[in-house]
Amino acid sequence: MIATAWVKDWMIDTAEAKQIPYQLEVLVGGTTDARAMQTTRDGVASGCLSIPCRYVHSPSETVGLSDVENAVQLLLAMLSAPLPD
Repeated sequence: MIATAWVKDWMIDTAEAKQIPYQLEVLVGGTTDARAMQTTRDGVASGCLSIPCRYVHSPSETVGLSDVENAVQLLLAMLSAPLPD
């Protein structure tokens, strides 16, 4: 999926305003459920908040606690503010 430009900007602007560390991601393969939402009927503006991990989709998938906490902080900040104009 290719994130909707204003959604991506909203995520970045929110992270920077709240001083939440973030990094942009480009996946070589795979996708997310956001792609299905984006391409249904007239489409839905979409972005993806993902957490860096090792050994994805395996019994030993591993994430950093601070990455999870920062993702939660960003999501809460986005949900508690009005959508950008």
